[in-house]
Amino acid sequence: MASPIPVCSYGNNSETAQGVRARLLPEYDVAHICVSLDAAEAELPAICSGDLSTNPSSGLGSNAGLSVSERKIPRAIIFGGGVPAEEVDRITKAVQARAPSVKPIHVKRDEMLAAGVTGPDPETITKLLKARLAEI
Repeated sequence: MASPIPVCSYGNNSETAQGVRARLLPEYDVAHICVSLDAAEAELPAICSGDLSTNPSSGLGSNAGLSVSERKIPRAIIFGGGVPAEEVDRITKAVQARAPSVKPIHVKRDEMLAAGVTGPDPETITKLLKARLAEI
């Protein structure tokens, strides 16, 4: 079996992020999770461009428990539905300035509503993400 494709995430809900992370395996590995804008701005451009010394301040993601030599460079950024579009744009620009091949994936609230859920639902989010991640 192939290794999971490493991705990173930025969202406001660490519990949802962990639920999605567990459900994305074995196809995708959420290596680095940010739960604040400040952390995302500082950490995601660095980790996505190969600075593996960047620790997730949240303590979440598979890279958090690995030595620098074992950490993975994300190939996509997952944005939570509660992240405003202007923050998605800001983080995407910052990351792509240093790592242009990293793809942004944003599951918006209206997509969640269209899927029949009204709040953070890791199962539904994962289904929507897997469809998008298959395109990277």
